[in-house]
Amino acid sequence: MKSILLFFLILWSLDGLTLSQEQHNQQEQRKEQQILKNDTTTVNGTLVEEFPDPLDVLGEPEWTRLRPGWSLTVNDQCLYEFVFQFQHDQTLPIGDDEYKGKCEFGEFVEPKIAPEDGQRYLKPRQMWEQFPPYVWATLGFNHLSVDFLPCGQRPKGYTTPQYDFSFFRVTPEYRAETMVCKLIADDQGAVPGEQICLSNQEEPKGMNFYIVPGAMIDRTPVVNMPFNFDRPDNGYGPIPHYGLRSWNQGNVPNSPREWNDIPIVMSSYNGNLVMWQAHVPYKMVSGDKSQFHSGAARYFETTVQTLPDTWAVHYDESDGMIRFVMVGKAGICSRDFERAQEAAGGQSIFPSYDDLYVDNDEQNKDDGSETDDDSDGEVIPSGASRSIFSFRNSISIATVQIMLLLYIT
Repeated sequence: MKSILLFFLILWSLDGLTLSQEQHNQQEQRKEQQILKNDTTTVNGTLVEEFPDPLDVLGEPEWTRLRPGWSLTVNDQCLYEFVFQFQHDQTLPIGDDEYKGKCEFGEFVEPKIAPEDGQRYLKPRQMWEQFPPYVWATLGFNHLSVDFLPCGQRPKGYTTPQYDFSFFRVTPEYRAETMVCKLIADDQGAVPGEQICLSNQEEPKGMNFYIVPGAMIDRTPVVNMPFNFDRPDNGYGPIPHYGLRSWNQGNVPNSPREWNDIPIVMSSYNGNLVMWQAHVPYKMVSGDKSQFHSGAARYFETTVQTLPDTWAVHYDESDGMIRFVMVGKAGICSRDFERAQEAAGGQSIFPSYDDLYVDNDEQNKDDGSETDDDSDGEVIPSGASRSIFSFRNSISIATVQIMLLLYIT
């Protein structure tokens, strides 16, 4: 009898590891489905999509190419600290500012194709993954989409290569299948390929983009967003799968050269807050000098207590590591958080990406296929292969700096 109980205890202790393996298997399955879809898109000139994955519209369902790692802690004051660290993927193309050079387009100028991946420079590269349930309960966010925009995005002050850290309160399935709308015609858009919802929607899913949360006393500010947030006047606020976006219109720089902060954009759908997004220009996370930048916000008549109060990005030039940090009030406090984390298998563990890529290379060689390694054969050191807590001291310092900024302002 004791041996049976011991057996079940071992199974229970391995439950978190099993969950992680299941998540890995799901990602591999999605990759295989994407490869199969790409291989069978056209047959004799005919489009063939017998089993399309509806989540394909959201981008790549994994962060692996970024060599990522993340950690989440909750202190005795019920404040969370979320850290996402990664390295810039050299296969992500870098465009030029203000829709010039590689990003140029016009009546007689076709949008340029990036040689790195064969896609337009103007197209965002999106990489997302879901969090475990206990993280969703703590942060209030279901998943994170790391979006890299080689040419940036409108308005003009943000038309420079950038990372968008898009945290969503809804599931990927909801974004892909429900947050859809009728789009403006391609020839009516200001930027080729830009997806914008029409102002006049006929279907309920499209109409829901224009239901804005408001307070009973003052209907102008948007609930759960900073008081000075507003939608853009020229109609490019609502975009499919992201919602009706709002931001501080008066804080937009006149040109990318003047952009020196980390602004946030937030969005709603069907009267609910769905996204919190931080914009980080690529110039802040690249180059031969380490950098640290931070931001802070307060929200109007908030009903969502877990929104980040402060955030920051730290770039370490010695190893190219980028760390995005958020601090806010946790949805579950320290003891409950620790129990939930333990039930989910403990702290997240990430692979040695160097070893992972070596294994993939060996498998490709066995299959007789070629790899896309750099010509010099160098491998970027994997930061996530080290313990995710190897940078906790530097992040603690960053948190202090953020909190000082919060109280100074």
